[in-house]
Amino acid sequence: MTSPIGDLAVYWALAFTIVGLLSLVAGRLVPRGIAGAARDKPYECGVSEPSPTEARWPVRFALVAMLFLVFDVEAVFLYPWALLVRELGWGGLGAMSTFFVVLGVGYLYARGRHALTWR
Repeated sequence: MTSPIGDLAVYWALAFTIVGLLSLVAGRLVPRGIAGAARDKPYECGVSEPSPTEARWPVRFALVAMLFLVFDVEAVFLYPWALLVRELGWGGLGAMSTFFVVLGVGYLYARGRHALTWR
């Protein structure tokens, strides 16, 4: 009778050996390509020429991301409350109502400051 730990060690050794051999063989079979000026340039996210570091990013990107996080956290709090709404009773309803009022005031403030319009 063999031990499960011995079998597991054999499986791991076999898996690492196969993966190692396959990566070595694949590295030999796949051609490296032709070196050139275009291949030596950095390439990030579909932009062939990165913008200079002096370029300014609009603050609107960060503002929209933060607003998304605020409303995403609201959804995270809403789900457990919806599951336990009967057990929480009137106290839970009052707490969630207060939460929605605060969130609504924040939404109205952001909308009033034109944070949600893309200009």
